[in-house]
Amino acid sequence: MSAPRSAAARCTVAGTVCSLILVSAGGAAADDNGIADKSPQAIADASREAMSGVTSMRMAAKVTDTSGTTDLDLRFDVQGNCVGSVTPPGGSGTADIIKRGDDVWMKLDDALLRAQIPGFAADDAIALVNGRYLHGTTDSSLLRDFAELCDLDFFKKEFSSKPAHEQLAKGSRTTVDGRPAITVTSRHDDRTGTYQVSTEDEPYLLRVQGTEAPDKRVEATFSAFDEPVPAKPPAPADSVDISRLQ
Repeated sequence: MSAPRSAAARCTVAGTVCSLILVSAGGAAADDNGIADKSPQAIADASREAMSGVTSMRMAAKVTDTSGTTDLDLRFDVQGNCVGSVTPPGGSGTADIIKRGDDVWMKLDDALLRAQIPGFAADDAIALVNGRYLHGTTDSSLLRDFAELCDLDFFKKEFSSKPAHEQLAKGSRTTVDGRPAITVTSRHDDRTGTYQVSTEDEPYLLRVQGTEAPDKRVEATFSAFDEPVPAKPPAPADSVDISRLQ
């Protein structure tokens, strides 16, 4: 997964999901939080304001553009902790990511190592890594661009922004992974989105499906709000310093 493609995946999620997003957090638990009775604009305004208080969450997303589909399954928090996986387009393998502050551990399977390292050098890299994590910091160009996908503060800033000339409409009730929700649709310039917002406990965004352009689509689900992120670093014997690949 090239550095630009990694960053582009984050920006596509941000552009499609975040600029239209309807998210909420905080408050007392309730069987029915009353959000379904509010106007779509009231849901959007309250949710964007509440999102600023989210401290962690899980995002599972599929981002599709002209290069193919990128799969993301990440849990991240405002302390810079992150754990999850990224599968870039083209069937070139999967990267498992663990991030604590500025330290990053990333495990690339053999297919993705071959995609990242050209020619016969890939065989040497695979032998050196031997199934272990690569360890470095966000100063590393390779690790930095993967780690950008773990930036919850970036997403929160985008979540809370309010696009001009947004057209909202409230849809029907539904469920997402067994949780009741209300549907809201949005249109803004070339972007369209369909959102399911929880109608029990807090009005979290549970799922979004949207388009940024005809060739850019995103599907994402959100969960594990404000829960600890289990970003436990691997044992020293299970990692190799990324400088050894250089």
